[in-house]
Amino acid sequence: MSARALLAAAALLLAGCGRTPQAPDQPKEEATQQAAPEASAPSSGSPKTTITLYFPSATDDRLVTETREIMDTARPAERGTQVLVELLAGPKGKDALPALPEGTTLRQLWIGRGGVAWADFSDELVTGLKGGSSDELLAVYSVVDSLTQNVPQITRVGLLVGGRERDTLAGHVDIRNPLPANAKLAPQPSPTTE
Repeated sequence: MSARALLAAAALLLAGCGRTPQAPDQPKEEATQQAAPEASAPSSGSPKTTITLYFPSATDDRLVTETREIMDTARPAERGTQVLVELLAGPKGKDALPALPEGTTLRQLWIGRGGVAWADFSDELVTGLKGGSSDELLAVYSVVDSLTQNVPQITRVGLLVGGRERDTLAGHVDIRNPLPANAKLAPQPSPTTE
């Protein structure tokens, strides 16, 4: 049986048992919605929606945006999973850099009460992260801003690696608590002229 089939079987088993994964130190009732790490491919007739992803800039210490189309869904965790799958696929333009290290995969995303999403990534998020504090800051907020700006139900994002909490990814940015979006790193709208 393939790894994908095993993952699907495990998700069905958990769903049938009424159990959901939980973030560390979260009460059982906190984990209310979940999604498998791989978004299902939309059929040719599926409605689509446009999202805005946030990637590190290739020229300065800010985030730049790119748009993508994803399958339209009313389920916040499924929408968030699609957002992260697109973010992990990397930028298409030359003005942006990959948000997360090569080989990083999304293990799971779930949304608890109060709009707190938990994104659990593979160990490559830590082992492949190079650079200093700015690179770590941009990696963290690429995830946080992409989720909070595209999934209205998400207000803060907690990051896990290999199912475990961490103090930081590379020693610089405190990720012990879920983080809100950071408007200072996001592109600012151009002033309009009259």
